[in-house]
Amino acid sequence: WNPYECVIARANMAVSADGAGNVSLGGTLRMKRDDVIQINATYILGIPVGNVEFTHDRVLVASRTTRQYIALNYQELSLLMGSDITFQDFQNVFWGEAEKLNVKGVDWKYITFTQLADGRRLPEEYDVAFSRGQTSVEARLKLSNFKLEDGWNTRTEVNTSRYTQLSVDQLVKLISILLGK
Repeated sequence: WNPYECVIARANMAVSADGAGNVSLGGTLRMKRDDVIQINATYILGIPVGNVEFTHDRVLVASRTTRQYIALNYQELSLLMGSDITFQDFQNVFWGEAEKLNVKGVDWKYITFTQLADGRRLPEEYDVAFSRGQTSVEARLKLSNFKLEDGWNTRTEVNTSRYTQLSVDQLVKLISILLGK
């Protein structure tokens, strides 16, 4: 389906929480098959906001604006989400090889796909909605400028002397602050 190893794309994201106004972010999506998925988010003018990194053993969320991070293994993430989830689940939806993310409270919908020059296709635009209890978050991700390129750093190193590790409760509060709640 998508046999090439690495893809890089520009990303534009619109995120809202509980029906509040959208926060617009730019950034980059980098994927290396069977290894890593990285999303780097920036505000206008390229000001770094943070990154999310999915690997086989963890999900890392780092806020550059607050210098905080959280690293969860998939067992911890599954408990937080209320459903079993693995790296393979994320890889399948980001590469467009699954109809949806099989996680309770998450709705993943492809809007459009793009055809690369060699005939392969990838998701170009999709909506993601997450609800848990009284909280709901919706995001639209639009990708462009696809490149089949390797040579980038496939692991995010967190400088623990400059960044503070968050608990899960602190992460939820941080997301609410970033979304203007």
